[in-house]
Amino acid sequence: MNNSINYDVSQELNKAFSGLTFNWPYFVFSLITLGIIVLIITFLVYKPLKKMIKKRQEFIQNNIDDSIKAKEDALKIREENDKKIMDANLQANNIINAAKSESEKIINSGSQQAKKKAEMIINQAQILINKKQEEFNKKQKKLIMESAINISEKILNREIKDSENIKMIKEVLNEEN
Repeated sequence: MNNSINYDVSQELNKAFSGLTFNWPYFVFSLITLGIIVLIITFLVYKPLKKMIKKRQEFIQNNIDDSIKAKEDALKIREENDKKIMDANLQANNIINAAKSESEKIINSGSQQAKKKAEMIINQAQILINKKQEEFNKKQKKLIMESAINISEKILNREIKDSENIKMIKEVLNEEN
């Protein structure tokens, strides 16, 4: 019985595959069709997708480069402002030293006048330091806000209105104070 099943299966397979022959025209037609499909997919899907991905990568890289440049600019401005503050402190110290030497000269003639004058000079120096510090803080806040607005405009791909800028700046200034 096992032999008859094998024989039946073998006959059925021979019948099924006996009609199959290699046909060159169909084979060539299938290859041409496959080539056309590959070309269509390449030009209509792959290349535009590849171009879109490349543009997106360039956009992201440009945003990264712009933010790095903005950060470097902010650091340079901060260094310049730090130098100005150091110069103001040096001037203040020079003023204080001048006041001290002047007060030492005046001590012989009248200690009351010297004390008043030294206090006035020290107060002026402190006011100058405070003003320079406030100017520095305002410049830093303005620069940071402008950089943040520029970066957010690039990220959001839309322009932020002046009223929104003013509102954000006031909010940040109020938070700081």
